[in-house]
Amino acid sequence: MVITLIGLSGCGKSHLARRIAEERGFTLYSCDDIIEERLRPQLSAEGYAGLDGMAKWMGYPDAPVFAERQELYLSHERDVMHELIALLGADGWGLEEDIVIDTTGSVIYTGTQVLDAIKKRSRVIYLGVPESEYEFMFQQYFDDPKPVIWHDVFSKRPGESTVDALRRCYPELIRTRTRLYYEYADVTLVMNREHRDRFSAARLLNLAGAR
Repeated sequence: MVITLIGLSGCGKSHLARRIAEERGFTLYSCDDIIEERLRPQLSAEGYAGLDGMAKWMGYPDAPVFAERQELYLSHERDVMHELIALLGADGWGLEEDIVIDTTGSVIYTGTQVLDAIKKRSRVIYLGVPESEYEFMFQQYFDDPKPVIWHDVFSKRPGESTVDALRRCYPELIRTRTRLYYEYADVTLVMNREHRDRFSAARLLNLAGAR
């Protein structure tokens, strides 16, 4: 069986993916880790490493380097997804090994061809967050930074600080992505933090229809 987890950065994808791998023996593919490895020359050149380093390298969306680096990141992400699709074969259901794919929050921007192919070859589970946690997600963006693709959602008003602009735009980023996540999900789970922390790998696999 192939499980693909989608959702915002910080929604619990990596935590659950690791649990599925550790408790049920699934082979784990972490897209963020693979992208980081491919960006290593650029990251190392500026003294960065890890997910937080990748986030600092990319910068905030009003940084002069952001647009170029956002596109480079997405280019690597598309390549990674195409390689995973090739690995899964024609439909993903005839593989001898079980696989869990921990996507990035921006997988939804890789294009309909990629997303349709992944949905055909795997069971796609969207881990959503309730609106009551949007402020928490925004704060986590600062406290535990991960690379975030903003596309055209970010804007900065005259006299507005970067932080204030990010705080104003972040909920719209979530809403924009949520519409897309729903479109490609086979199963949607909207949970608060406490529920996510208690959610078991067994229950997730049951909902996914694991054999």
